[in-house]
Amino acid sequence: MSVDVEVRTQIRKGLMIALMGLLIVVMRAAPARAQHGDYLLGTAGLLAAQQPPEGLLYQNLWSYYWVHDAGFLDPSRVVCGRRGDLCASAALNARGSLDMFVDQNIFWLVTPFKVPYLNATYGAMMDVPFAIVDASGSGSIEPNLSFDGLRRNASTAGPTLSNSGGVTKGSIGDIYFEPIDLGWHFKHLDMLTTGAFMAPTGPYNADAKINIGYGHWSGILGLGGIIYPDEERQWSLSVLAHYEMYSSQDGRPYVLGDQVPFEWGVGKTFNLPSRIFKQLTIGPVGYAQWQTTDNQIQVNTNTPVGNSLKHALMEANSEVYSAGPSAQLLTTFGLFDVRYYNEFGANATPSGQQLMFSVTLAGKPW
Repeated sequence: MSVDVEVRTQIRKGLMIALMGLLIVVMRAAPARAQHGDYLLGTAGLLAAQQPPEGLLYQNLWSYYWVHDAGFLDPSRVVCGRRGDLCASAALNARGSLDMFVDQNIFWLVTPFKVPYLNATYGAMMDVPFAIVDASGSGSIEPNLSFDGLRRNASTAGPTLSNSGGVTKGSIGDIYFEPIDLGWHFKHLDMLTTGAFMAPTGPYNADAKINIGYGHWSGILGLGGIIYPDEERQWSLSVLAHYEMYSSQDGRPYVLGDQVPFEWGVGKTFNLPSRIFKQLTIGPVGYAQWQTTDNQIQVNTNTPVGNSLKHALMEANSEVYSAGPSAQLLTTFGLFDVRYYNEFGANATPSGQQLMFSVTLAGKPW
């Protein structure tokens, strides 16, 4: 009976913390936007909502994402109206290919300090990515919704960008800063809430189809938790959700709609009889992402075809789902993690596959 009471108490505390985190999301500031958005889906992995122990942690996360099918958004496709007075169209399932290699360098500091009144452990994180992208056809990292420049006896603009043909680019990407990282740790429950932003540090050219940088600032709020149903914490159910808010696009008349990336994992941990290999955790992982608001396009149109194109781009709300296997190996040298994702159910965004591998090294606690 005492165990049940303790579990219920921890669940009540977790719900109160979750409500506080939701209030942070709801009372967010004005918007400040990988393979489907600024936040690289799959980054968190099996124990997505776990704040590490006190100290300095470094993780090198390598990922390879590839897609070779329809699903890209391509406003450069052109068709003409009946009288030829306007040539403009948006292809929401254009064909193309994309191969993207990303090397994320994640630095996570967890302090011994507790936030007053919240009793939360304070931490901070920074993620410095390097990326190489190879794309062809309509392949792109993020959609370019602009359609300005093409005129034909009409005042409505049309698209100017062409297909990428075959483009390979590589450089540092946009850096992720997480100055707010609050963690709670109970016997059967871990909670995490975060406040972060992504700075446009990667190179960006408004006239290019492929960019490593995204050309805008973004604000990202996170909330998640891990439930451990057994006393030994060998079973785990982890969920972590973010809310992405994008600022206006540099050199382009639009703002991308808000996104909700969601990651989950179910794990089973085995203690290993070895001094070098300590624990093995295996289980399924997955992610999903939904666009919650329409794209904002600041282009005036006054013809039926132009209005149709504008609304098609505004309402091109993307979503995608994925699932796959994952394994973590805790050793005396560090934590090794490998996972694979297969995407499905995509709308207005490509559906591909992703392989991720990481090595995590932890410094000594305070």
